[in-house]
Amino acid sequence: MFVEIEAEELKKRLADQQKPFVLDVRETYEFEDGSIADINIPMAEVLPRVKEIEHQTEIIVCCLSGKRSKAVAYHLAKKLNHAKVYTLSGGLESLNL
Repeated sequence: MFVEIEAEELKKRLADQQKPFVLDVRETYEFEDGSIADINIPMAEVLPRVKEIEHQTEIIVCCLSGKRSKAVAYHLAKKLNHAKVYTLSGGLESLNL
């Protein structure tokens, strides 16, 4: 199971000493426009590349509007039982960066 977090909560966590791992699941060309994420793995590639992130214990998944991140967060939560998986409610648009 994954949990949705609001933009303000994410901003607080990013400012924290123990910053969470942020996964951006937008396409590469979207990611290149700017992101807050630690890594970009497009939605279709996340499960085949899960080994790149499986060691993380807390993952916040984001995309532009929040739709893709919810789908990815659902699958990651099932696959990575040890990890706390979150999705950014409203996507990166909600951050008003």
